[in-house]
Amino acid sequence: MCFRLIKSPFENDFKTFLGKTKKELVLSSPYINESGVNIFLDSIYDKSKVKVNILTNLSTKNIVDNVTQPTALLKIYNGFREINISSLAKLHAKVYIIDGALAMITSANLTYSGIKNNFEYGVVIENSKVVRLVKKDILNYANFGNIIDRNLLEKINEESKKIERIKTKQQQKLKNTDLAKLMRQTEENINAYLLENRIKGGKTINEIFSNTILYLLSKHKQLTTDEINNFIQEIYPDICDDSIHRVINGQDFGKFWKHSVRNAQTSLKKNGLINNSGKPKHQIWFLT
Repeated sequence: MCFRLIKSPFENDFKTFLGKTKKELVLSSPYINESGVNIFLDSIYDKSKVKVNILTNLSTKNIVDNVTQPTALLKIYNGFREINISSLAKLHAKVYIIDGALAMITSANLTYSGIKNNFEYGVVIENSKVVRLVKKDILNYANFGNIIDRNLLEKINEESKKIERIKTKQQQKLKNTDLAKLMRQTEENINAYLLENRIKGGKTINEIFSNTILYLLSKHKQLTTDEINNFIQEIYPDICDDSIHRVINGQDFGKFWKHSVRNAQTSLKKNGLINNSGKPKHQIWFLT
């Protein structure tokens, strides 16, 4: 049999699955909390030999809602051979891949509720060819994400502690008119850290958009300019801010991020990687 089904109660099967890890674990989970990470850490026997690639959604909203915890991600840094963490907006996939040989696709996040409490379901795939495809897809998703290193996590974690202290005061119904202002400032700090990291993460905006356009066209075969823009804004809401316009000598040339997408399209076409047909406002793009 090339697959088997996993259903609630979920924890024992999940821990047994993770316990088979020898060299590499690739996991995708939008929500990750400390309780889920504790179960994860207890399940893997020799961490010093294991490389971990994590795809999650470390957005400001998820941090404020306490569903993705910086403290949980920091815990994973202890003991493993190598750690890579990527944050992708709108991530929903829950996938766990062991040594490129086994994959679990499931409804369960790496959280206490996902592993212990909820009625979850999943399938473990044992076909190596299928597992390789799943791993490739998840790593492609991770490549679109914001690469999060330990230093950034520590800064974001300090801001998340401030949020928890503010929430505690609000729950105690303390009349402090500065609390809401402080909460907004803390959220803005996290947003700024994430955006700065995205821009300084080793790839230029042109590289990010170019790689994404190639991926989108390989998947969809052909897309209009508007369709490419819509997909890119969905994938990168953090760097596709409609409020920022490109203005030269007082003339508004439209949204800055769309200008960057056009530059990426032009660069790819110049290098012979993509081409287009149709009139300027109704162009269709495709791989060459």
